[in-house]
Amino acid sequence: MTFINFSFGDNDVPLKYKSNARARRLSLRFSLKESALILTFPPRTSSSQIQNFLKRCEPWIEKQLEKVSHTQPILEGQELILHGTTVECITDPLRKKPVLCHVTNTLRLPSKYKQKDLYDVFKKIAADYLIPYVEHAAHQIGLSAKKITLKDTKSRWGSCSGQKAISLSWRLILAPPEVAQYVCIHEVVHLLHMNHSKSFWEVVAELCPAYQSHRKWLKLNGPRLMQI
Repeated sequence: MTFINFSFGDNDVPLKYKSNARARRLSLRFSLKESALILTFPPRTSSSQIQNFLKRCEPWIEKQLEKVSHTQPILEGQELILHGTTVECITDPLRKKPVLCHVTNTLRLPSKYKQKDLYDVFKKIAADYLIPYVEHAAHQIGLSAKKITLKDTKSRWGSCSGQKAISLSWRLILAPPEVAQYVCIHEVVHLLHMNHSKSFWEVVAELCPAYQSHRKWLKLNGPRLMQI
């Protein structure tokens, strides 16, 4: 069995694969024990068939990674960096829902609150910063996204569908602004190239010359941010 890192958006997922003479079709499963994807395929299966199969499986892969992720609670006194600004989390018994105070740079948390309420605050912040990034990059290449949504995903930073709909993880606001902007550019360029071909990366490099360092930052620090 061969082991590689499968690129899933800007994340690397461990993938083990092997040819099986008895296999009649490609199959994919997720091993909790190994925390890896296991791919089995018939002999003489082409690399393009494998890539197309994995592409079709991306929604399923995302769901499996969501199941095994562990969220760390946000605690009083904890500091978060939201789009480059350090914010302190404090308890505010007068609040019914979490709220970000820009004057004091504090995230004010009720004594009791639902996780969804906290994520709603983060999504609002993400929309304020990320949507303009998408719109600006799309304008630069003379295209536009039909829909932009912010999601609570923990397996990928963004995606672009064949219907020109771009989805982004609100957790991008936990990354440096330039890294978040790179991801937005990355997804926008998929409006032009629905692949990761040489032409795709040439456009990304034109819009974001330092994209390689931003990709490296995400691979090193992304897993930690996905736990929030």
